[in-house]
Amino acid sequence: MALSFLSRKARVATITIEEDAIRHVDIKSASPLELSCAEEMDLPQGIIEDGKIMDSETLESILDKAVDQWGLSKKSVRFLAPDEFVIIRKVNYPEDIEADELKGHFFIEIGSTLYLPFEDPVFDVVPYESDAEEPEAIIIASKESVISDYERVFDRAKLDPVVADITPLALYRLGYLQHDFQKDEHIMLIDIQSTKMTVSIFHEHYPLFMRPVEFDAFGGLVLDKETITSTIETESEKLANFYRYNMNGGEAGITHIVCNGEFEDWFTFQSRLEERFAVPVTPLVIDPIPSDQLKSVPVRFNRAIGLALKEV
Repeated sequence: MALSFLSRKARVATITIEEDAIRHVDIKSASPLELSCAEEMDLPQGIIEDGKIMDSETLESILDKAVDQWGLSKKSVRFLAPDEFVIIRKVNYPEDIEADELKGHFFIEIGSTLYLPFEDPVFDVVPYESDAEEPEAIIIASKESVISDYERVFDRAKLDPVVADITPLALYRLGYLQHDFQKDEHIMLIDIQSTKMTVSIFHEHYPLFMRPVEFDAFGGLVLDKETITSTIETESEKLANFYRYNMNGGEAGITHIVCNGEFEDWFTFQSRLEERFAVPVTPLVIDPIPSDQLKSVPVRFNRAIGLALKEV
């Protein structure tokens, strides 16, 4: 399988394997955005935990049933690498290294001068245009053994996994269609799920940073609505400060916060974040996304929709 987070597009089926469900979408039109289908099959709790496949046999059985039901057998497929095993890093490289030599250069550097939190990293790299004195690149890396576990599940369901993407890039694609993000914005993207969130930061349309945060990692807190909201505020503020002071020397900070997730009271949540950060806070999807079956596809399909946009 070719791991290519920032690669050119290819026409393949879109399937996400998330902790709560397997999801499949197919785009009918990109402008206006419309789906021909948005399908899902629930996963029992414990099949996937913290991004790891814990029960591959049950997952394979459910995926095989979904593939048969959705008519996807023997198709090529793209999927999302789990957030817990993805790292984004901005790094310098020598001026005499050409763009097409970057991957070979960093293949040698990883483990010697460049350290990643995986013993078996698989990565993609692209040049990053900046005002820095030395050339810079963006590295997106994941753990090869984890990616291989997902690849094996797809193989056994008679699918051909050809491209792994990352959730922040998928959601940013969708957000760009909805918001027409400007190049000079510093965008914090908060992707909220039931027990965790992933915070990523984009500038000039490049992903510069991401970090997953487990809500139950803070002293065994009861995960009620107020606790989750407070955790989102506190942890997002810490990461915004890290971006401003550690990554930008205090010279640039977040200018726009975009949130993906299902909210009981969006306007209260929005108000709290805007008061705390003093920047606009908006939902990822502003205009409803219809499908052949639904007037508005549920928010839980947003990751899959963003992934599907890789091909259009």
